[in-house]
Amino acid sequence: MGYRFAKVQGPTDSVAQVVADGRLKTQIGSTYTIPPGGPFHIHKLLVAKGNVVNAKECAGIVEIKVSSVDGTFEYAYGNGSGGATNSAQNGPAEPIDCRIPAPSGSELKIYVNDAEIAKDVTITCIFWDGIQRVDSYACGGGTFDCTADTELSLTAMTILKAGKIKQIRFAGSVIADAEAGSAKLVVDVPGEGYPQEFAVGNGPGGATLGGAQWADVIDVDIGVGRGAIPINTKVTIKITAAEALKSPTCSIAVA
Repeated sequence: MGYRFAKVQGPTDSVAQVVADGRLKTQIGSTYTIPPGGPFHIHKLLVAKGNVVNAKECAGIVEIKVSSVDGTFEYAYGNGSGGATNSAQNGPAEPIDCRIPAPSGSELKIYVNDAEIAKDVTITCIFWDGIQRVDSYACGGGTFDCTADTELSLTAMTILKAGKIKQIRFAGSVIADAEAGSAKLVVDVPGEGYPQEFAVGNGPGGATLGGAQWADVIDVDIGVGRGAIPINTKVTIKITAAEALKSPTCSIAVA
């Protein structure tokens, strides 16, 4: 089992997520038919984009849909704030580890749900031999804002395939100058008796000195007791920040 090929979708400009629309999705590129020679799985994503407006959030959700696969594959990405006159230097595309079955002949569609408009969203899918699967669920985004020193609960995620949480991804933006970008993230799993609390974010916020960053990535092994999280369990993410935090977005990978 190993690397086989890579396919780019995009560039496509995304639209800003609007509260009234819930998750407003932008398809990146066109529908792609997975070639013969499988079985394959998508092993990694590389996400590139430009947020080119000052003091606008970079957080978003990437969603992968494979026509023959009944699963959830959603990933938080992006961090920090965009810039037109104040942006930091260009950097590399953001890597996202994933395991998404991609049988030959299936149709692949890629969507983003960005908190704010992004230019030229371009996404690489890196395909490996063999079938591997890790579902990933996302919550939060452009319809949420966190008030300073007040805990915010994001929409609960329903686990549809039993397993343990193996990775947490978090993105959010503090877009006022001279304010801290740090926060506390709590993973609330019913039946898990231990606290699951994590520091996320870093550096100063920025309205006039913003810059895009990658999401926080935290490797974990969270179950119920020592076992898997049962199907239909509702997992809630809670965020507390000392400063106002825009568009907190989180995803959990479950296997």
